[in-house]
Amino acid sequence: MTEPQTKFSGGIGGLKDIISVPDKLSQEYHDQVIDKIFRKTWFMLANVNDIPIDGYIAYDVPTFKTSVVMTRNKEGVVRAFHNVCRHRGKKVVSTKCGFGSGQGSRLTCWFHGWSYGQDGGLLVVPDERAFANLDKDALGLVPVRSEVWSNLIFVNFDDEEPQPLREWLGELSEGFDNYYSEMEKIGTIVSDVDANWNFAMDGFSEGYHTVFLHRNTQPELAGKDNPMRHQPAVDIYEKHVRSSNAANPDYKGPPAERLLYAQGRKLSPAVETDLSSLPPGVNHTRSQPWFFDVVWLFPSMAILNGPHWVTVLTIWPISKDRTRLVSDNYAKKARHAGDRLAQAYMRGLLVSVMREDLAALEEVQAGLESGAVENLYVSRQEFVLQKRYALINAMLEQA
Repeated sequence: MTEPQTKFSGGIGGLKDIISVPDKLSQEYHDQVIDKIFRKTWFMLANVNDIPIDGYIAYDVPTFKTSVVMTRNKEGVVRAFHNVCRHRGKKVVSTKCGFGSGQGSRLTCWFHGWSYGQDGGLLVVPDERAFANLDKDALGLVPVRSEVWSNLIFVNFDDEEPQPLREWLGELSEGFDNYYSEMEKIGTIVSDVDANWNFAMDGFSEGYHTVFLHRNTQPELAGKDNPMRHQPAVDIYEKHVRSSNAANPDYKGPPAERLLYAQGRKLSPAVETDLSSLPPGVNHTRSQPWFFDVVWLFPSMAILNGPHWVTVLTIWPISKDRTRLVSDNYAKKARHAGDRLAQAYMRGLLVSVMREDLAALEEVQAGLESGAVENLYVSRQEFVLQKRYALINAMLEQA
């Protein structure tokens, strides 16, 4: 049997299939990457639909040791600020497991009652006359640079003026109209793991592992004509990568999955054959049989775009050997109870799948820290690893 061949487009010259290990584990390398690359990067924190109208959400960002609060007023205008009270520095919106939310036009810090509007302005200071030097107009929440693209909220923590978001997205800035705006969040999985962020990202940068690591939770992902899940199409851009993932045309799924998805939309990992509603940017090659696309946003995000669902994976470095993984899972807004049941099934399955990934990541870290191996050997199907490492090296050399 002949393995399906991947059609590559874009620059693949100069990518190396042997990746050195020791430098990736060093503190110097880690610090350079955070300062020269991560700080200049746009990161997606939320879908506009995540924020209640006339409300707010908070999102902790461990890489930059900060927390961001995003507001959405009645007119739908979204703003982002550092989630830090100007009085004594407490979080205005408390966060548990890295997140917080609330409804209302004011954000009040419950430490001393300082209150802010959705535009970040300081509105109320209890016992205001007791402060000798208080300029309320100058003490609003500190803004975080943010832009909204296709209903997704991106932020940037660079001290200097960054590249505009659409320019940073490049060729991926078009073709997704109304796609993400149809989605509602159905769950978030957050895990802090003992692993370097690069090696954690590696674990989610190819489909090669899924045939083995997820053989119990998702045993039918690979079809008989594509047993290693080779990807039919890969587009490699200046910074980012987009790939198409083939479905198993003979996929059936367990009886419970078939029953639940028969009551609502077919969500992951079921195979949807009606792709008429997809915008041009999703399955842009219109390949069949099709499972989902992955948009890898350099350096540490992966957006999985399915026919009726989206998963956004963000890898946040905490230290050189500690990483936070945030998996935000979305599905098209539910029409009825059947769709809710389908969403609940997908949510539960993703938790099981993620637990397998997390266990593997910590074992990879332990193995590499042992010093037993100095290089990683990767195949052409692991192109995202090659692209990311090559781009990081080039950017560090330029810096």
